[in-house]
Amino acid sequence: MTPTISGAARRLLRGLAALLLATAGAAGATSPAGAAARAAEPVPGTLVSSQPLPLDLWLPGTGAAYRITYVSTPADPAAPAPVVVSGAVFVPQGTPPAGGWPVIGWAHATVGVADPCAPSVAGRPQRDVDFLGAWLRAGYAVAATDYEGLGTPSPHPYLRGASEAYGVVDAVRAARAADPKGSLSRTWLAVGHSQGGQAALFTGALQASYAPELDYRGSVALAPPSQWRTLIAAAEPFDFDPAKPASPFVFLLLEMMRAAHPGAIDPAALLTPAGARLFPEVQKSLCVGDLIQRLSGHVNGDFFAIDAAERETFTDLLIKDAEIPITRQARPLYIAQGTADTLVFPPAAQTTAGLLAQAGSAVTFRFYGGADHLGIEAAALPDLLSWAADRLHDRPAG
Repeated sequence: MTPTISGAARRLLRGLAALLLATAGAAGATSPAGAAARAAEPVPGTLVSSQPLPLDLWLPGTGAAYRITYVSTPADPAAPAPVVVSGAVFVPQGTPPAGGWPVIGWAHATVGVADPCAPSVAGRPQRDVDFLGAWLRAGYAVAATDYEGLGTPSPHPYLRGASEAYGVVDAVRAARAADPKGSLSRTWLAVGHSQGGQAALFTGALQASYAPELDYRGSVALAPPSQWRTLIAAAEPFDFDPAKPASPFVFLLLEMMRAAHPGAIDPAALLTPAGARLFPEVQKSLCVGDLIQRLSGHVNGDFFAIDAAERETFTDLLIKDAEIPITRQARPLYIAQGTADTLVFPPAAQTTAGLLAQAGSAVTFRFYGGADHLGIEAAALPDLLSWAADRLHDRPAG
């Protein structure tokens, strides 16, 4: 089933677009009309729609669940309007503690770039069901973004970190409005795996200025991709060598580059005829699991025609959009990395953790022996729950 945005969301976007077009060129205006127009712009985190989530998409320990759409900030700062993003909210069973359930802002791993891949519609892999169910049973609500462009109009800017982080933060804001009992706390943690681990670290870097009204306590990043030059050179799934097994991630990154850097990257010039035939399916319907199956037995050269200069341009743009910001983060970080991970390069995660610590962030980094890219959730879970409980006893920032 292909998810569709609600009529209310469409009206919101149309109205906002008309407002911005009408006031184009008047950004510096000081008239009462100009001020009123700016005041009428939808606020990021505003809830657009909420409806009960089908029972077959509930997580263990769920007492109530909703599929939501909400206003968020787009990846492109020059975009003429905010975007509407979809996601899901899971409220634990039982009676909330004083002050409400603390919230996990969940950032999911790679699912694809097509709308049908949105987890709030397609569901979640069993590893996520088990992982998030444990958080619910531990007394956390879960606000799970689908990310910009997954399940709603506009392209999904895959691995564009700021966009992912805005989606995470605004899902937490919207989740509090979606719960009719008002049982969700201001206190929250960002937690993510793989693409979502990258999102969680971006979230920590921008949340203080973006959402000061929330009581953010820290971020958990499981197997976050980072150090992109090293990763492309060392991790086979991101290797453009035409003789290597065909990589689904190159297709996904081409879609991000197409949307984010149309003047610099032209996917048509980087695809073979077979790649050009498959690319529209990746954009519209193929989720990552099915895409991996379609590529089985093929090599990169069957689909991609990327020379050394194009690879360098590709890498530079990826670093610009997707590299973890190395800055002092105000709240603690936990980075967990499996030693048997062949998707992201384990030493790269350790390097990023060290650089963040040198910048003044409070970083806990741990290798999990024998854990691969998918197994890191289960391997790290007991430590993460303990670490998160300690963070809830910290004094609020600021």
